[in-house]
Amino acid sequence: MHTIATAKAWAEEQLQRAQIKSPRLTADLLIAFVLGWDRVRVISHPEEVLSRDAWERLQSLITRRTGGEPLQYLTGEQEFYGLVFRVGPGVLIPRPETEILVERAIHLIRNQPPGGTRFLDIGTGSGCIAASIAYEVPDCNGCAVDISEAALRIARGNMIRHGVSGRIHLIRSNLLDCFPRVPSFDFIFCNPPYVALKDCGSLPPEVRNHEPHRALFGGETGMELYQELIPEVPSRLRAGGYLLLELGAGQADEVHQLANDAGLSVEAILPDLQGIPRCLVGRKLPGVFNG
Repeated sequence: MHTIATAKAWAEEQLQRAQIKSPRLTADLLIAFVLGWDRVRVISHPEEVLSRDAWERLQSLITRRTGGEPLQYLTGEQEFYGLVFRVGPGVLIPRPETEILVERAIHLIRNQPPGGTRFLDIGTGSGCIAASIAYEVPDCNGCAVDISEAALRIARGNMIRHGVSGRIHLIRSNLLDCFPRVPSFDFIFCNPPYVALKDCGSLPPEVRNHEPHRALFGGETGMELYQELIPEVPSRLRAGGYLLLELGAGQADEVHQLANDAGLSVEAILPDLQGIPRCLVGRKLPGVFNG
């Protein structure tokens, strides 16, 4: 018979031996997951007895976590910008750095003239960018594209979960291929694959071995997706429209130049909490470039 207290002690020990970060938090979250509780309830009821099924499920999850599988794929969820998103091996796990892009996008959209803003989210993955923005700004709408059908299925579920599916059209496409060169969007967002293939070995094993490589790697240098995408953006942006791009470490100067070469005015490059330039904000100035 295992109580929450004894199960937690066992789980923490296994996680510590495997050098998993935050073993106590991880143990709490996985126990909460198998019981269908929140963490506070787990902490406050150490005497509660686990059923045999719950104990066996916990053992299986701990084995998978000590083997390097991300916690978010085990629970199937990740919090992002105050919302909980369904995730799985077919999509990149949403990260706090991407909230910088979302926060600036919401600020800019709220300062647009009334009448409904139209946006495009490229490489939507779990849909966290598009759904978060649509959730926070109820009068905006748009499209979200991804080349992966598996990712679109997960994104569709997240749009429904957060009540924004009626305002976001999901499309399977590579970048901007499905859109004619006609100014149609006020905002274009993209968190592209930007890790260089040569840097694969430097990634944590749980990222390298479990998250989708198509969503991680941007080619040999990590710049290939920016080079393909940015020149195509101005022809799809309305005059005064914005491009917001997440950046990899060390890529800000080169992406800035690509945006300038495409006729976009770079208004800001926003740092993350570590001071790394993380989000480029470019704008198509009225009358300057029409694609």
